[in-house]
Amino acid sequence: MPHWWTPCLEAYPIRMPERTPPRIRSEQSESAVEPQFVKAMPLREVVADCEKRWFEQTLKAAKNGDVAMQSLVGQMFCSGYGVTANLKKGKLWLQKAAESDMEARSLLASLSGLEKTKASNLHSSKQT
Repeated sequence: MPHWWTPCLEAYPIRMPERTPPRIRSEQSESAVEPQFVKAMPLREVVADCEKRWFEQTLKAAKNGDVAMQSLVGQMFCSGYGVTANLKKGKLWLQKAAESDMEARSLLASLSGLEKTKASNLHSSKQT
């Protein structure tokens, strides 16, 4: 440690964290017991759970009439974000939102355009 740190350490002593976790007293006995550690979850499971909960909250708001959330639910269904992908349900939610939201109308139109392009590509590939 550099010598110029000495005054800093004297003025602001550093407390190092303990290496061992503190013992926890159980309610059943007064003796100390080993702490219970939660098993770590893989990150993908944590993210999937967050996506699922976000979808559920968004769906609840969409059912209550929030047009922006109806559009978002439609996009989530179409992309499979937080829910199993379902293009039919996604289009239904986008159509509901498109009644009063211009952005939802454009999303619905672009989705229809993509389906037509895929269908024409599929049709042309079958002919060759």
